[in-house]
Amino acid sequence: MPVLPQPLLSSHSPPSPSLDALHPSSLLSRHSSDLLLDPTRSNVVTPESSQSSLVNSPTKDNSALNNVLFNGNGNGSASSTAASRRGTISKGYKGRGRAWGEGEGEEDDLVEGAAGMEGLRVDTEMENGGWASSRRGESLMNDGGGGGDGYGGERLRILIERPSTPQISSNSLLRPTFPPSTSSARYPPPSTGLFGLYRALRAKLSLFTLQAGSMAVSSLFLGGVVIFALLNKLLFLTIPRFFYPRAPQVFEWDEPEKWKKEKIINDPQYYAQNAGLELEETIVESEDGFYLKLQKVIVPNAPVHSDGRGGFPVLIMHGLFQSSGSFITSEERSLAFWLAKQGGYQVYLGNTRGVFDMGHKTYERGDPRFWDWTIRELSMYDLPALVDAVIAQTGYSKIGFIGHSQGNGTAFVSLSLGIRPDLGSKLTCFVALAPAVFAGPLTHGFPFTVLGRMEWRTWRRLFGVLDFIPIMTIAYNLAPQAAFASLGYTMFAFLFDWTDANWLLRRKGKMFRFTPSPVSSASIFWWAGKGGFATRKCLFDVGLDKWFDERFPPLSVYYGGRDFLVLTEPLLDRLAEKETEVQVMRVKKLELSEHCDFFWAAEAVEWCYYDILEDIESTRTRYPEEEELEQVEPEVLIEMAV
Repeated sequence: MPVLPQPLLSSHSPPSPSLDALHPSSLLSRHSSDLLLDPTRSNVVTPESSQSSLVNSPTKDNSALNNVLFNGNGNGSASSTAASRRGTISKGYKGRGRAWGEGEGEEDDLVEGAAGMEGLRVDTEMENGGWASSRRGESLMNDGGGGGDGYGGERLRILIERPSTPQISSNSLLRPTFPPSTSSARYPPPSTGLFGLYRALRAKLSLFTLQAGSMAVSSLFLGGVVIFALLNKLLFLTIPRFFYPRAPQVFEWDEPEKWKKEKIINDPQYYAQNAGLELEETIVESEDGFYLKLQKVIVPNAPVHSDGRGGFPVLIMHGLFQSSGSFITSEERSLAFWLAKQGGYQVYLGNTRGVFDMGHKTYERGDPRFWDWTIRELSMYDLPALVDAVIAQTGYSKIGFIGHSQGNGTAFVSLSLGIRPDLGSKLTCFVALAPAVFAGPLTHGFPFTVLGRMEWRTWRRLFGVLDFIPIMTIAYNLAPQAAFASLGYTMFAFLFDWTDANWLLRRKGKMFRFTPSPVSSASIFWWAGKGGFATRKCLFDVGLDKWFDERFPPLSVYYGGRDFLVLTEPLLDRLAEKETEVQVMRVKKLELSEHCDFFWAAEAVEWCYYDILEDIESTRTRYPEEEELEQVEPEVLIEMAV
């Protein structure tokens, strides 16, 4: 068996799990397709304007390569414009470069164009404009050729992630996930004719075999987790409560008779109408072709300001395995409904790709390319697309943003250097609920310890290359509503150490009717697999001097004293010591709060809603009538008041 080449790393940065940390320079945005590696310290972000780029990294023989481009050559036959490592999926299935070609890997040739690591060829653009090609240690020089990819933008110092990361191919280090159409010449179409038909059928058969096996294995895994969780619930919750029942919950504001007949159903519109509101849905297309569902809370007879615009716009983003449904199932005290009524805002609920059965302009949901994404794509494409859509619909140049867990983790990544820091100019404030920047102690236990040892090759056989544990998606659509919600709570309560101590128990089924929502297998590998977030313990490289700059919007942080999934204190230390350009408006610790209690707790309104309202009010754009009043002399205002 041939020896796999090692990933390219700075000579001063030996391979280690810490090098796999997601940090501003390890995520490539469409605005920064050219990269720069510092030969002395590869983990320093330095944006630089340039038309060309240099990548200094040692090869096997420690020779420096400039502007490295990979071309896979499976078994020495035809070529592919993006190398795919053995055991991963090519033609863009698990390589950001959307590889096309005729290469053939040794394993799991799931699609036409899969290229194995054997036969790797490195094309190197030299300073004189020529190309140097190296294949398995052999070098040759060709005159001419060369120039950059023509994307322009910033150059960044970047760490190259390990080949075990599924969504990373060497091609992705040099160009965006979806290159502009002007570069289509670099991506030849798949072969045609009988040979093309043969390869297409072979690819479909390979995919079917992989998914069938992973469906069975992952379903057994999920079943085992659910059974263990049910036993845990029986021993530590049901039996103790039988002997020591909880006192009934009584709140002055509660109207149990009004809501006791509300159904458990996975229809957001139903819950909005029960609260006297409506949800207006819009389909937003991201730059990489994914359709995203954006929902606006409609308040009957909402006031219109003198300039013809509605209230100030606020976008809310959900966490991992969740959807906009998380913010609408607490009846009239749901976060989205409460802000729309009490603040007079135009409240929008965003959903990431794949949620609510959303599709893609090119790929079907059964295509692995549809599921080839992680937080990197959510940060580069989904969040910016949703922000731009809200701005376009409302006519405001800036909006308020609230994110929970992965929802704010995505925003932190978007706003970091080298990704989309320009997004900060479109946000008046950033409210982070349970900020998912540093991993909590819960990630030290089962199942994270088991998943954290899995290489991608093993992971894909257990969980497939489409959505993570697809039986969950099937159950979401077909299982009895109440049963799905009950099992969802039982499973997540066990995995994430959640309790219902702070909730109204009658709401629990409704809250978990939208959880879990579909997530890509590659994304969960990024969070929990080998070298993932649970192992690295941080979204970013903590060795970097700066994650953010002055474009970061005013930040408010809310975190719980009983949240063991993420840690907030290290983030606060970082903000105080290094990210001094970030304006921190508020830090509030809710001692009794768990991970989702900022919007699910019975007393969430009293705990944090009013503070969130104040954060938005203190930073939002002034309405025209308010600006007019500000021009009036104080004496006149007093006379008007009298």
